[in-house]
Amino acid sequence: MPLLNSRQEREILKQLARWRFPLNGKRGISVWLPWRSRLKKLSMDASVEENAPRQRDAEVKMAKTEESEKPSNSIGLLPVMIFLAATVTTAVVVELLPHASKVFPWNSADSLEDQRQPPPTYAIFGRSPTEEHLVHVVNVLHQFGYQRVGVNESWNLLWAHDYPFLSFANLKNLGQHQVVNHLPGCGYLTNKVDLCTTPLPFLPRAFRLPAERQEFLDYARTNPQALFVQKHNEHRHIKVRAPADIAFGSNDSFVQEFVQRPFLVDGHKFDIGVYVVITSINPLRVYIYTGDVLFRYCPVKYHPFDAENVDKYIVGDDYLPTWEVPSLRKYYNRFGGSMRTVFEAYVRDQGMDPAKIWPQVEHIIRTTIAAKEKDIVNILSSYKTHNFFDLMRFDLFIDEDLKVFLMEANMSPNLSSAHFKPNSLLYEQVLYSVFNLVGIRPLTATSGSLLAESSEMITADKNLATDLNKCAAHDCDKSCNKEECDLCLQCLSGSQYRMLQQAHQEHLHRVDMKRIFPQQIRDLKSFNLNEEITNMSKKNAWMTRWFYNKCQFDAAWCN
Repeated sequence: MPLLNSRQEREILKQLARWRFPLNGKRGISVWLPWRSRLKKLSMDASVEENAPRQRDAEVKMAKTEESEKPSNSIGLLPVMIFLAATVTTAVVVELLPHASKVFPWNSADSLEDQRQPPPTYAIFGRSPTEEHLVHVVNVLHQFGYQRVGVNESWNLLWAHDYPFLSFANLKNLGQHQVVNHLPGCGYLTNKVDLCTTPLPFLPRAFRLPAERQEFLDYARTNPQALFVQKHNEHRHIKVRAPADIAFGSNDSFVQEFVQRPFLVDGHKFDIGVYVVITSINPLRVYIYTGDVLFRYCPVKYHPFDAENVDKYIVGDDYLPTWEVPSLRKYYNRFGGSMRTVFEAYVRDQGMDPAKIWPQVEHIIRTTIAAKEKDIVNILSSYKTHNFFDLMRFDLFIDEDLKVFLMEANMSPNLSSAHFKPNSLLYEQVLYSVFNLVGIRPLTATSGSLLAESSEMITADKNLATDLNKCAAHDCDKSCNKEECDLCLQCLSGSQYRMLQQAHQEHLHRVDMKRIFPQQIRDLKSFNLNEEITNMSKKNAWMTRWFYNKCQFDAAWCN
């Protein structure tokens, strides 16, 4: 019987043909072994053993014939060949054992480890001497497999608690795999003076000081029952004041009308904080976090009203949390509600419908950001790449008729649970949703590569192509000169393709984020696309039409 059949030989040759083995353990000395010829030699030797009896008879006869002619004390050829074959086989086995994990693919853990790419990195920029407020940011990123580096090293994510664009000129030329958590020009939204003096119907009337002093005095004279608060950008020393007590010489401040009929929970005034993410400017895409809303209650009951006691109407750092408000405690502690759902339960207990609140909230956030988009676009024009997103918190309050008003938008909202430990879950769930949305995702368990990497496995041409009938009717595969072709796959520029690719991947990885711009289509039949895009910029209208097209053929894209 041959030592190896042809199939076994082929299998072993596949493994051995690519490998070199060191001789005698000497580093740097290696040879290519002629494996096929050695294996064939072993097979030939086995055949020789089968015919050994016949050969021995012939040899005896030959020996007797030659004995008288020539005496000999040499060893026979067959033993020598067997000895050489055994030696080679033993050497191969000895050499293969230490290298088994490399030669044979079923023991590949070490080789997989060697093939892994370096983990993604993040850096933190902030002027605070402590990082207590960033504990949850760091925790989530470490759970995702990110490693921290210095701000002047190579990083994939720059998490900036403070505005970074005046400190790092290189942010104008970000690499393809770099992203920053703020938008250049985001101050148009988060600067309290700029935002609150914008003429929007859901903002209480405000006047910039000292420039609009006379307009304010005229308004106060016309509305003698109105109360006002004077505010600064640092959001400190806010207090209800009479017009005569306003400090008109204070620069970088404004005076704003005070809403006197707030909705109260167990007698407490409150505000609500909605987490908002801007993932793109021009075209604009905006999302809100729907997993929960931050409710903060004033520690002292609103009535009887006393302007000197700011704890009655101003939410400070020592606010009253949801789980300490008597009528909310049972829903929160006993029935496991969130801050939003327990508030809604209380509103229903008062015979009112909380569902009317949230469409107002979405409209306010969507309209506010759209009103400031042009200013941000102007700032972005000097940046080569736009690898930015922005997590903000919009603070709003509600009057006794459930009408919603906007107070402010906060850059780098507080994500520290040092003061209120139960808030840690909210903050980490917000971060989890935000990071997944913008492409900062956990590493795969085996490959060590980011799921956020652009791949046809996630987004292919067929996922972006829409309105095929229109593209075919206008021969958009032959010419892209017609306006009807601007969403056809063949007519997309490289940057347009990447915009749609990013929008598609955001949709797939929203977690608890809801897109509010372009807004979702609740009823496709009653949705008027032309009316929706009438006052939009060209790029925003283009992106809105793409979402509309996707919704027409897949209801999942309507939400």
